[in-house]
Amino acid sequence: MIETTVEQKHIGPRYFLVLIVLLSAFAPISTDMYLPALGQIVDELSTDESTLNMTLYAFMFVMAISILLMGPISDKYGRKKPLIACLIEYIVTMIACSFVTDVYMMILFRALQAIGAGGVLTISTAFIKDSYSGPIMGKVVNIVAIIGVIGPVIAPIAGSALIDSVGWRHTFTAPAIFALVCLAFTLFVTETLPSEQRVSGGLSKMLGGMKNISRNRSYMLFMVMFCMFNLPFMAYLSVSSYIYEGMFGLSGSMYSILLAVTLFASVMVMVVITKVTSKTVSRKVLPLFLVMGLIGSILLILIGKTGWIAFLVSFLFIISASSTVRPWGMGILMRSCPGDNGTLSAMINFMFFMMGTVGMVLSTLPWPTYVDGLGILGLLASALYLVLMLALRSMKQNDVTALDKSTSDE
Repeated sequence: MIETTVEQKHIGPRYFLVLIVLLSAFAPISTDMYLPALGQIVDELSTDESTLNMTLYAFMFVMAISILLMGPISDKYGRKKPLIACLIEYIVTMIACSFVTDVYMMILFRALQAIGAGGVLTISTAFIKDSYSGPIMGKVVNIVAIIGVIGPVIAPIAGSALIDSVGWRHTFTAPAIFALVCLAFTLFVTETLPSEQRVSGGLSKMLGGMKNISRNRSYMLFMVMFCMFNLPFMAYLSVSSYIYEGMFGLSGSMYSILLAVTLFASVMVMVVITKVTSKTVSRKVLPLFLVMGLIGSILLILIGKTGWIAFLVSFLFIISASSTVRPWGMGILMRSCPGDNGTLSAMINFMFFMMGTVGMVLSTLPWPTYVDGLGILGLLASALYLVLMLALRSMKQNDVTALDKSTSDE
């Protein structure tokens, strides 16, 4: 059993971990469940695809901002009360979205949902840093990372089932019910941030932790670096259906199967790499992700357009790098940066989702083909990763101290 450093008197460590896992799934259930119904929604709301896509872009952008702000707020007021408020706000706006008859009202309610979803994601990560330490923290981060990978697979499949049986509007009521279950768990959670550890003072004091982390060049370089491969990953999720179905002529069901195979394979790669490198000094593992990104990007450009198998195998290198480096890097930064757990988790998640938002936008540029675009974005992410890695190595004072240890030493 994974024990917590903060005793959970009412729900115990097992169900507290279940709650963290459920909370970490809010991004995929909020963004991916209604995607199979986009065509139906376009027709029913009498709109066009570009306008309807604003429901996704607005959600991602507002969620990133909410993530950034909710960290300091939870450092001041604790985790439990802000989480309850975010869950209630999310439930109300999700239900409202299921009744819309106008696309602009849907965009508005989607943006409002993102406020609650951003707070949920931030506080779930803060729970991890509040309640676990050492190798146990690393295990929990890896569990959450697996949910982040398989969530985009399960959510569209569940959404398709709902659409076929009861209609697309229930792709919004289902997440509301999911959030209601999380709210029931949360009511019995013991606060993980005691009042004596909270940030006191006004707005400037609340944002002080964010300012301190932002001023630490080594923290920021490392944070941007390990979030970099989320750029091509989210670009892939944005255009992969056009590639498999449009370029290669596969069916929608076959696309779902291949998406699942790719993401589950990346999870297996993550597990293997984590196990094999557990006794290696973390700094020596940094080039591994660069090599994976470069191999995948080059293969995409050279052979990715020749067939769906070549495309799947090529991109698997990039998606495996993204799936592995995020929990690995997050664990290192959490162990290196003391205090202000909510602020740190907010900045990590903000950077992660902003990279993803940029990737989604860049994926729709007029590339020769979507495969070429993904290859170029992979090369861009790899090049920036290399620049940041070299900059981090050249620093005389590097405060990311966990880089000089192996994960088994923590």
